[in-house]
Amino acid sequence: MRLGVLSVLLAAAAAAQSPMPYEKKESPAPPAASTAAVTASTAAVAASSSTAPTDEVAGRGFKVGGGAPKGKLSRPIHAVIHKDAVDWEPLSLREGGLPGSADNAVSLRVVEIKGRMKGDSSKARSAARLHKGKKDSVWLVISVYPKSLEGKRTHFELRLRVFEGFVEEAEAAAVTVTDRRRPPAGKLLDSFDLREQAIEYQSERPGSGQLVVAELDPRPGASSVNSGRLEKAEFADSDLGFVNLSWSAKGVRAAGK
Repeated sequence: MRLGVLSVLLAAAAAAQSPMPYEKKESPAPPAASTAAVTASTAAVAASSSTAPTDEVAGRGFKVGGGAPKGKLSRPIHAVIHKDAVDWEPLSLREGGLPGSADNAVSLRVVEIKGRMKGDSSKARSAARLHKGKKDSVWLVISVYPKSLEGKRTHFELRLRVFEGFVEEAEAAAVTVTDRRRPPAGKLLDSFDLREQAIEYQSERPGSGQLVVAELDPRPGASSVNSGRLEKAEFADSDLGFVNLSWSAKGVRAAGK
């Protein structure tokens, strides 16, 4: 009897000391790579792209008529603009803008305030003339006369030299009549006219700037239309500073007519 009880006690003790069989538990599968961040990032980029100001309207301060047309925009450009003209210095040149949307307007002393370009804005008049250049080339001169600079007898000129159908040079200038003999009232003269009539003037070119044309037609006639804008033109004259301007001129008058 004692031996039976002893055997039972020994068996119980051995069972208590022996470890239970180890049951391996499978670790949960790692979670799939989260797509939340990617989705959020993609959404942010899409939102940024849709709300970012476009090249045609950002900080210009000038009217841009209507929305962007569907399909490829065809601009009435009647002279070839070289591809590398966008890199010309000090004044670059390229196509841009919506035909028929530009106003005659000028902003002086333009500065950037909270991401927007602001300056002293003024209405203006414009005129386009064609003058003979060297070696069978012609100069298309678009003059912009801001109302705010009438007292100083100052206007702006955009000059494009065209040779065999190609735009070979682009210039901008602020032209001020210094002659005591004021030109005939109401007659919009450009620097070529002033020189021809022996009227003294001074001309200042900007150190930098961007010339963007939406319509370009150097052919003389009443139906020719030229429009575009000059951006970030930096003048040394403190009364001018950085200048943004736009023009829309119908008709091109040939020199001497």
